[in-house]
Amino acid sequence: MFYVQPLIAGYRVEVVEALNQLFNLKIFACTQGVEARGFSSERPPCDEFVETSIAQIGSPGIKIQSKVVAHLVRERPDAVLIFADIRFLSLWLTLIAGRVMHVPVLIHGQGLYRHQHAGWLRTLCYRLAVSLASRYVCYTDASRHSLEAIGCPDRKLVVADNSLTVLRPVTASEKTGTENGVLFLGRLRDDSDVDMLIDAIGVLRREGGEGRDILLHVVGDGEHGERLRQRYAGCDYIVWYGAVFDDRKIASISRQCRIGCYPGAAGLSVVHMFGLSLPPLIHDRMSAHMGPEPAYVERGRTGFVYSLDGGVDALAASLRDVWAVSPAQMRATAAAAYSKYEQLNTPSLGRRLAEIVRTTLEPETAV
Repeated sequence: MFYVQPLIAGYRVEVVEALNQLFNLKIFACTQGVEARGFSSERPPCDEFVETSIAQIGSPGIKIQSKVVAHLVRERPDAVLIFADIRFLSLWLTLIAGRVMHVPVLIHGQGLYRHQHAGWLRTLCYRLAVSLASRYVCYTDASRHSLEAIGCPDRKLVVADNSLTVLRPVTASEKTGTENGVLFLGRLRDDSDVDMLIDAIGVLRREGGEGRDILLHVVGDGEHGERLRQRYAGCDYIVWYGAVFDDRKIASISRQCRIGCYPGAAGLSVVHMFGLSLPPLIHDRMSAHMGPEPAYVERGRTGFVYSLDGGVDALAASLRDVWAVSPAQMRATAAAAYSKYEQLNTPSLGRRLAEIVRTTLEPETAV
């Protein structure tokens, strides 16, 4: 089986391990330069790891990943599981080659949840991709509904809730509900809006109320890391950890925090926060998030939501409200957040994907 990814992030190692248990796995991914973007460079055990490159071709945004199609044509695997970025020419070539060679190609992606009005071209591309694929594995129910809405056939669509496995989780029993920290966990990239969170915490500290001793713990790095550290060098209420991939260290840091907060376009970070019993604070515009995972946050039960339109003032107001929540209620919210993490990982994403591939292959092996 071929598993094709732009890179293997640390949170996808569990997926590789689960696929590797059922299949002879060949991975296609790029490891060059991923650390500068805030990722760890992973080459997990598998039958073969093929180092690829990703090049931009033609019009802006159109890309191609090397070696995938050539290996597919030459080796004719039993199945291909590939990420669903329709801007990649290599995706289209893989789908076409798979159809011609009778190799099942499964694509795994977010669907059109970010596009209330997809437009005719994007609609056509997604309908064609789903038509050529054996299955489209959706990140969430919202992803599936977005594809159903443009006429993609239900029989091709399956949901595997996008998640990650925290190797050292923190249960709600380990929390007090009185911690004075806020954890930002993720890459310091475009649209992370860490500036807004820093400014909002500054507002609370200057007010001198219950949030006067609030601290921000920033775990992560990326293209905006150096700029942010320089801009806020004089703020003694920020602890910068840089890129940390050790789950034990992240767990230790998280125990100083009452909540997690991703002020900008969030994604899988909310699941990581759930696994640390940190109710996430995110903005309310779901279509503006990086992925569909922020929809897992239930306002007041597993996390908190602020108005993106309100900017720093709205975020500061939400932080102020959170800091007014009683310790008992905060522990209950932390417990609900951790329960959501357990639900999303029973079974794990890797096991769900492996089972979907296996059941897709059953008709092929029966012929």
